[in-house]
Amino acid sequence: MAVYLISYDLRKPDYNYKPLYEALDEIGAKHVQDSVWGVDTDSSAPDVCDYLWQFLHNEKDRLFVVPFNKANGYKSQNAITLLKNL
Repeated sequence: MAVYLISYDLRKPDYNYKPLYEALDEIGAKHVQDSVWGVDTDSSAPDVCDYLWQFLHNEKDRLFVVPFNKANGYKSQNAITLLKNL
């Protein structure tokens, strides 16, 4: 399994992004900050990105999925989900 940080910029505030949030919940992602989530999954980063991309509005939205190594001892404070708990 691998841990990924997922970040996005949603460029159309009046668009219904509820399906995106439901998709994040479906894959077991945990909310870290406003537009940052973490997930521990067997899927690859491209697979996670492709899956979530279908729930964004259009090419003006931004989505970033990057591997995260918990062993590096990163620290978070005041996050909704602490990085160490991913």
